[in-house]
Amino acid sequence: MNMKKTTIKTKPALLPLIAVLISMVSQSCTKFFELLPEDAVDESQMYRHVYDADAAVIGIYGKLPELARQYLVWNELRGDLMDVTMNSDHHLVQINNHQVQPDNPYANPRDFYEVILNCNDALANFAAMRKDGRLMESEFVTRYSDIGMLRTWLYLQLGIHFGTVPYVTQPVDRPTHVTDPSLFPKLPFERLLDSLITFAESLPFQEEYPAGTTLLTTVDGYNTRKIFVMKSLVLADLHLWKGNYRTAATHYRKVMEKGGEYTNLDDFYGTYRLTYVAFLTGENWINIFSAPFGERVSNYENIWMMPYDRNFEPENPFIPLFANQGAGRYLLRPSEFIMQYWDEQMRGLTPFDLRGRTRSYVMNGGQPVVNKHIATYHAADPFQTTGKWILYRAGAVHLRFAEAANRDGYQKLAYALLNGGIMFTYDPTPGINGRDVTDIMNTLHYPAPYDFDARMGDFPRFRSDWHRNTGIRGRAGLSHSLIAPADSARFFDMTNPDPYLREVVEGHGLTLYMEEKLLAEGALELAFEGYRWPDLLRIALRREKEAPGTGGQLLKQWMDAKFERSGQTLAVDLSNPQHWYLPFNWH
Repeated sequence: MNMKKTTIKTKPALLPLIAVLISMVSQSCTKFFELLPEDAVDESQMYRHVYDADAAVIGIYGKLPELARQYLVWNELRGDLMDVTMNSDHHLVQINNHQVQPDNPYANPRDFYEVILNCNDALANFAAMRKDGRLMESEFVTRYSDIGMLRTWLYLQLGIHFGTVPYVTQPVDRPTHVTDPSLFPKLPFERLLDSLITFAESLPFQEEYPAGTTLLTTVDGYNTRKIFVMKSLVLADLHLWKGNYRTAATHYRKVMEKGGEYTNLDDFYGTYRLTYVAFLTGENWINIFSAPFGERVSNYENIWMMPYDRNFEPENPFIPLFANQGAGRYLLRPSEFIMQYWDEQMRGLTPFDLRGRTRSYVMNGGQPVVNKHIATYHAADPFQTTGKWILYRAGAVHLRFAEAANRDGYQKLAYALLNGGIMFTYDPTPGINGRDVTDIMNTLHYPAPYDFDARMGDFPRFRSDWHRNTGIRGRAGLSHSLIAPADSARFFDMTNPDPYLREVVEGHGLTLYMEEKLLAEGALELAFEGYRWPDLLRIALRREKEAPGTGGQLLKQWMDAKFERSGQTLAVDLSNPQHWYLPFNWH
């Protein structure tokens, strides 16, 4: 395969933003690339030194925001929390109904593969640059590993939605070679996961870009650190899908401990630990999504983001998808199921989940509108389209860590992270002051990565790393998602009068029970963000492997609720695993 031309292509209006980002990286390189005919960039111009390598990295990340529309359609409309509107075309209806035809543009994997092919070109050229000295080893390992992990994440998305896909890891002469089975046979999802794990774990640099790297800068409030994929998250997700629960939890825990890098106490305790912060708690939870890209406190939560700027393309895709005024086309809306489910939650004796109505969605002109992605958009100022695409945040990390811990036999820890946090759950007499808390409020008797210290006391004094953790439902101000008395009798030794000390007698049943509670909470916390279909599918696949038929039953149960609440019937039988994937049609 030749490498004479890269396949990096960008819309002309996006080039100024990329150029600004790169010009901040180095003042010594005045011209990073020129567009040749057909927007191709000649290798002799593109890969001369580290600043050209940086240009390639930023160019690839500059393509990622163009995938957001398809990403959300795949991950949310295929699930139970999003629905079509009267404005949706037949292609969106097909996705919603799991009856996708070959010409459906939303089901075309080509755009994802174009970014993958850009990654392949860059990886090959980075290797060549290292070989002949155009990149130093430290420059090579960081950039190669970053683009390699981004490609891994892109392939994970394809595997989730298509099941069996071509795994192309080298430059190709033309994109259509991807579909040539003599060159690239398709891999089923399980084998794809094996290949992705092997590659991801072989990458020479597993950390974020270190301080001083030329790619790290701030431009007009956009901190470039936030746009780069966090490698530990991709590795964690891969192992969670594969069923390597402790390895997955180890990688998630690494992300959850990022606050330990800071000396400022609020940053130390707040970053990715899901703590009580007034700006993000209760009715202020929406600030996670509405705060500007560079706002400090919301970035205690947001881990991986891409900005949309009103001055550059691509345009913010969420406005036409969701808004029902101004530039909106109102193509997708919240499902009746999730709106009712939010209203069924309790805050003490008061119904209504503060994360639902007026936050995750709003009623506008009598129509329910997905609000998370367009919280700052108003028809009175239709040209103010700046926004952000949050690809990963701490709430998702905690729920997936809990999923792994639960499957690894640490159901109580999963319960703590789901509900009121570690300190509260591991305190046999919460609310009593003046105690010695040395031996409570912690899980230090658990092995890593399940060992948390949440002690807070004064005699002796403790203000341990996790003492501010409030849990998913605690942060939302909700009552705990309790284990019903009848179920407690199934899972625990009820002869012990002290509920804090009761032993688990039916561990697998408790694991399945908690898994469904975590899946339910994922709907309430993460709706519309791009997690839902992967969460449903991952647990369905796991159940199906353990006991054929149970995974399909679970998936069908959740999906039927969506259609029943809207007065419809899902024609496709999702209890059959053959109906869980999109057809792979390249066009």
